Amino acid sequence: MPEGPLVRKFHRLVSPFVGQQVVKTGGSSKKLQPASLQSLWLQDTQVHGKKLFLRFDLDEEMGPPGSSPTPEPPQKEVQKEGAADPKQVGEPSGQKTLDGSSQSAELIPQGEDDSEYLERDAPAGDAGRWLRVSFGLFGSIWVNDFSRAKKANKRGDWRDPSPRLVLHFSGGGFLAFYNCQLSWSSSPVVTPTCDILSEKFHRGQALEALGQAQPVCYTLLDQRYFSGLGNIIKNEALYRAGIHPLSLGSVLSASRREVLVDHVVEFSTAWLQGKFQGRPQHTQVYQKEQCPAGHQVMKEAFGPEDGLQRLTWWCPQCQPQLSEEPEQCQFSEGAGGAPHGTLPLGEPDV
Repeated sequence: MPEGPLVRKFHRLVSPFVGQQVVKTGGSSKKLQPASLQSLWLQDTQVHGKKLFLRFDLDEEMGPPGSSPTPEPPQKEVQKEGAADPKQVGEPSGQKTLDGSSQSAELIPQGEDDSEYLERDAPAGDAGRWLRVSFGLFGSIWVNDFSRAKKANKRGDWRDPSPRLVLHFSGGGFLAFYNCQLSWSSSPVVTPTCDILSEKFHRGQALEALGQAQPVCYTLLDQRYFSGLGNIIKNEALYRAGIHPLSLGSVLSASRREVLVDHVVEFSTAWLQGKFQGRPQHTQVYQKEQCPAGHQVMKEAFGPEDGLQRLTWWCPQCQPQLSEEPEQCQFSEGAGGAPHGTLPLGEPDV
């Protein structure tokens, strides 16, 4: 599913519509009933980790400070998926601006347990309606345009996927939501101390969590401590820190845990900045056959016995598995981000 940096890009795409009224709805969602948003006003939007929250009200009175009633020209977000025909919702295609981003499918079903995010009808009462958007593996938001099928399906049909929700606004633009679960909430669920892209991210809490006697690759995907962190960030941060995915957090020195958190934040921030600036995402080990140092990359699914198995890429030479490491052992990096004792990292193999 889209990770924190991409969901924040979605947030930026939606923000120009704050202060506008929904004048027409569409989409394939059954339980949400898109028509229930007809005539509502989008008052605010917030993001936390991998979740996007949209507030709708009956009147046009502006919501919390920071909401902007003056929309800017929106840009389109593009993902590797198909699309809905504009004729399905009765509107022509709008402007087309490629973001250049994409998500690649992994061979084993991935993602968080979204059972708590199943669609529900709007809660009683008219004020403070928050629509929670939880994206699937290829979840995306398109602005003023619809996605198109890139290839035929198994039946040989070039069928464009249907958006779950389409919202047309009074300003003339529209949003199309794909591959996502939608539910109503009385308030947004926001805990900035565990959001890896929040200024209030609590490093101490994250470091303490990493010290658990379990593989660090499990802990990194725990949204209670690293909200917004997904499989790409996990793989890249572990490689840059020179830590094997199955290394127990309890045998890592405090300094190595610090380095790992540093790489989590640095890679996530750089990814987000690249999204905003239109730069493509570069990875060094995720879905690679060789690491930048020229070593063969391994791939295997790791995860708790009672949890999700996530495909993991790592370099056995740059990321040796440790059985024991004294606390006083200080970790430092060599050229290009590789731990001392390994070859310096070169440019990403992209």
